[in-house]
Amino acid sequence: MTRTDHDHPGGGVSLYTHGGKVNTVAPDATATPHRDASIKMFYVNGWEDPEDDARHIGWLRELYEDLYADTGGAPAAADGAFINYPDTDLADPARNTGAPWQTLYFGDNHRRLQRVKAKWDPRDVFHHALSIRRA
Repeated sequence: MTRTDHDHPGGGVSLYTHGGKVNTVAPDATATPHRDASIKMFYVNGWEDPEDDARHIGWLRELYEDLYADTGGAPAAADGAFINYPDTDLADPARNTGAPWQTLYFGDNHRRLQRVKAKWDPRDVFHHALSIRRA
């Protein structure tokens, strides 16, 4: 955040309060188990020219990996990640040498979600890079 070689003012980290009624829901009542958090962090960067993709994505990756250097380049399994802020780098073993992305996003709910996926979407019609895969 204090680097002088990145000249784009659109990059940053946002902190959002989280909790209250959200924390009264059981961790296994929905797909997302993160029910004891008081703050969510959101990493963001924006630009217009596709030629700048590598530079701006690189800056954000370096920030993220610096923040999580002690836990393999990603949050610790106990802290997790919020699926509404998807990050395919968490599924890349070269960038995340810590907890598997499924654990970060879904915790102990992952196996149950795989069963739901098998029942309701057995042909994997609804999918993306971080979607639940059948067991």
